[in-house]
Amino acid sequence: MFRKTFIGFLFLALLSCFENYAGPVTTLNMKEFGIELAEDATPIVVEALEKCKKEGITRLQFPKGIYHFYPTFAPDRYCAITNNDNGLKRTAFPLWGFNDFEIDGDGSEFIFHGKMVPFILEESHNITIQNLSINWEVPFCLEGDVVANNPGEHTFDIKVKTPHKVENGHLYLCLEREDSPYEKKYGFRFAAPEKYHQEVGQNIIFDPNTMAPVYDESKYSGFNHTSLKAEELGNGNVRIYSIYEKVPPVGTVFCSKGEYLFNRTSPAFRLFKNTNVTLNNINVHHAGAMGLIAERCENITLDGFNVVLKEGQGRMVTTTADATHFCNCKGLITIKNSVFENMLDDATNIHGTYARVNQVLDDYRVAFETYHPHQNDYLFAEAGDSVQIIHKNTLQPTSEVMVVKKVDRINEKISILTFGESVKGKVDKYYGIENVSWYASAILENNIVRNNRARSFLISTPRKVVVKNNQFSSQMTSIRVTGDLGLWNESGPCDSLIIEGNTFGDCVYNGRNAAVIKIDPQYASEDYVQGKYSKDIIIKDNQFKTFDSYILHAVSVDGLVFEGNKIETSNSYKPLYPESPTLNIVNCNDVSIGENSFKSTNGIESKLKVDKKTTNLVLDKKSLFKINF
Repeated sequence: MFRKTFIGFLFLALLSCFENYAGPVTTLNMKEFGIELAEDATPIVVEALEKCKKEGITRLQFPKGIYHFYPTFAPDRYCAITNNDNGLKRTAFPLWGFNDFEIDGDGSEFIFHGKMVPFILEESHNITIQNLSINWEVPFCLEGDVVANNPGEHTFDIKVKTPHKVENGHLYLCLEREDSPYEKKYGFRFAAPEKYHQEVGQNIIFDPNTMAPVYDESKYSGFNHTSLKAEELGNGNVRIYSIYEKVPPVGTVFCSKGEYLFNRTSPAFRLFKNTNVTLNNINVHHAGAMGLIAERCENITLDGFNVVLKEGQGRMVTTTADATHFCNCKGLITIKNSVFENMLDDATNIHGTYARVNQVLDDYRVAFETYHPHQNDYLFAEAGDSVQIIHKNTLQPTSEVMVVKKVDRINEKISILTFGESVKGKVDKYYGIENVSWYASAILENNIVRNNRARSFLISTPRKVVVKNNQFSSQMTSIRVTGDLGLWNESGPCDSLIIEGNTFGDCVYNGRNAAVIKIDPQYASEDYVQGKYSKDIIIKDNQFKTFDSYILHAVSVDGLVFEGNKIETSNSYKPLYPESPTLNIVNCNDVSIGENSFKSTNGIESKLKVDKKTTNLVLDKKSLFKINF
């Protein structure tokens, strides 16, 4: 009996080993393909990837070097990339349908030319990419030093450092066409299939002394999608006719990423329908959109995924949009040990997306639309997903969670969704539909965010999120929790968010009155501030050292803790809104504020503002805040 039992256990153990055995790791070294001698690495890498997939090779190894990638012979694929520009995207790394695969750059520099998406991962699983940097020879952002200004004429002159042209009174940034280096080789130019010049539009002023946007920056420039009249002066100098309140100071840097809806063409990494993707030790020095955009993915780890300026290159801007962005993902998102600097948008944004009801067809069907033009054709839901209806004004659910029976695409804007049960009386035109199946939990720790336009972390997910031991110094709000049915239609309410042990430096220095941490569901109007949107948000043991007054703005939270935080004013800048409250609590329940410290060196006082809708507020007996109900 003992012998039979032992043999049985041995058989099960061996079977388990075989089930977990992924096979031997086999490596293809790109040195064998002669990549070190290639003027254009793109076709060589594409061929190597095809070989790996065909022969089951599990690892692609690059010898350390500098490699240039051109789009001329790059494979393409139509990509509807949420929060970016859709279109045919050419790539040097078409990772489509790969499994258990690794790419190791061994510290190599990958330099891209023209409109490309360096890495496209679709329907791939267990992928690791590591030890490389990404940059562009010609950037997707125009930069020019302000060398003169005339406040009376409302003009300023810039010495443009990047490719550009002035035509019919307008300034354009010039992107690299696809034909180099083949023009010299073949003796003629290839036809450029896309628009390669973008009119200066969304713009911002940087301070080269701080390497950050200038203090009170909103007076000098804007992201209002308006073109600026320009005049060529010669020798690379261009005169700009400003439409803003003030002309920028001499010595600052004017930066523009071009026309709205045309300036998010080339993210560095596009992830779609993947599971278990790990990116280690990667530097994104520049990209013509986001550093990474992940959609409909499960389990993503970024460890040492840095969006940083390349030392000595003389540029001011890294990515022209977010450093990282996660939309309609699930599982666990981990971002750790990373630096995000000088982006023209946020460090990360983790959210779902509300589909907006365009028409109620019957008790079981609605036609829904993707409202924002940067969300055309995004994959909102598939059969089997769970969804609920959201009121267009209150942002509160009007239905229980229901299962999607079918989704029929009509075009890039409109689809028809069939519910598994009746929605009679629960839905109306312009209500939202929330996909509750595709939300991710997240761990965001040991990261640095600095010198960027916009925010640090945007977090909109009802799964558990931990934000711990990070350093923040962003031009706008550092952490924002929101949801809206007005523009971007980004969902969802936070449920169990811990913000702990972080350091907040000078934040919100762009000239607008906002808090360092902002929790603000975007209701149709103040009349609809009712119910609770998020719950269980803990902000504890953080250090705030910033020049202005406003630290926390919290609206419609059920269960809010602000404890053990150290607040100290800095003297970096003159306060812009010293009369703003330190903490502003609106329509919240079960609020605990205690054991915080406050030290002022610039005359700012600690103030707590609480509205009449807030209930169950608990303060410590020695509260440092002057209370204004």
